This record gives sequence, structure tokens and C-alpha cells, in this order.
Amino acid sequence: MKNKSKKLLLALYLSSIFSSVSFAAEEEKQSAVSANITIANDYVWRGKTQSNNKKTIQGGLDWDAGNGFALGIWGSNVADGSEFDYYGSYSGEAGDIGYEIGYIAYRYSKDAAGNRLNFNEAYVGASYGDFGLTYYKGNGEKTLEAGDYIEGSYGTSINDIDVSLTVGRYSEAVKGDSNDYKVYGVSLGRSYGGLDYALGFTKVKDSDSSAAYNTLNEKNTMFSISKSF
Repeated sequence: MKNKSKKLLLALYLSSIFSSVSFAAEEEKQSAVSANITIANDYVWRGKTQSNNKKTIQGGLDWDAGNGFALGIWGSNVADGSEFDYYGSYSGEAGDIGYEIGYIAYRYSKDAAGNRLNFNEAYVGASYGDFGLTYYKGNGEKTLEAGDYIEGSYGTSINDIDVSLTVGRYSEAVKGDSNDYKVYGVSLGRSYGGLDYALGFTKVKDSDSSAAYNTLNEKNTMFSISKSF
């Protein structure tokens, strides 16, 4: 996901409330190749709508080498075109600590302003119990200046309902551009009848307390239905 100049056009299941890095361990052996498809009322990434509050169809394909390495591709429609993300990662455990490092390439179609919006991120994350912390380092491709992002998360299950809380901060891409903000999120999820249902709410708060710069504030409510293969 990304910024269109000052406005961001983030499940990717890597960076919205539905899209952050997951360190949950699989209890059963899974196939090396998996796929997923999602329909949602909105595409929200790091608290910002990427589809102008309109419905979206998303899907991805992942390959797990079984030794900690994984590769994948994920796509979605955005406000004026389409987005495809390519990513690779390595994850593992050291005692009670889970860790993951990876790289994501965000690519946009020409009708979504094309390669002027393309950017990349390297990230590193760690988890302990139900708590997680991930840091993303941004790198713009063309005219886009990509900021950095750090997110803390907590996830648990209550009566078969998965509950996730997130707090993040998006740093300004250029020093002094007043384009940094904080994002708060909560989501509920449950699997039923072979489908995954999720309901989430995010709130963005401009880090600049001056009224003249409070242009980044945003609230979004998302509902999605997903299927994994």
C-alpha cells in the first residue's frame, strides 16, 4: 500500500488491520502452496482507505519451503487501478521468541499513477506470547518518498472469536513534511463454514497537533469474507 503524494492510496495481509505480519504457529502440516481470496467493503492499509471507501476483491498465492523461507504475491484493486505486492520472508523461533524478516515490493498499474507510486519495504518483527512488534523500512522507487512504519500488536481468542489490537506510527517520509500519523485498530474474526469473517475498525490521528495540519485524520470500518485453499 502506499502514498499518493500526501495521501495514502496496506491484510496486503501484511500492513492493514487485516494485513499485518503474523507469527502464529500452524498446528498442522500445510501444503507448500496455498491461495486466498477476499471480498471486502473497503481496502484499508495502515488505517488509510486505498479504494476510496469502495468494495474490493483481493487474492494471493503463497509458497512455503517448509524451512522458514516463504514467497508470495498478493493483489487488489485500488482507487484508480490495481496493486500487486511481491514478498519474501524468513521466520523461525528462538525459545519463546518468534521472529520474521522479509522484503515487500509494492507495484501499481499505470492507471493508479504507475511506477511513480511504486515502493519497497524491508521489515523485521518479533513476537512473545500474544504480543508482536514489527518495524518496516520504506524505500521509494521513483518520485515517491516512502516513510517508515512501526506497529505493536496483541492477539487473543475469546469464545472462538479472534481479537486483535494494533497501534502503529507512520513516520514522515521527508523531514518536516508533516505527513506522519498514528493508527489504532481493533478487529474481530471467526471461521465458519469454511470461510473466514472479519470485522475491523481503524482510527488515524495526525501526529501534528496543529489544526492547520490535521488533514490525515481518518476513521474506517471494514468487513471482509475470505477463503483459503
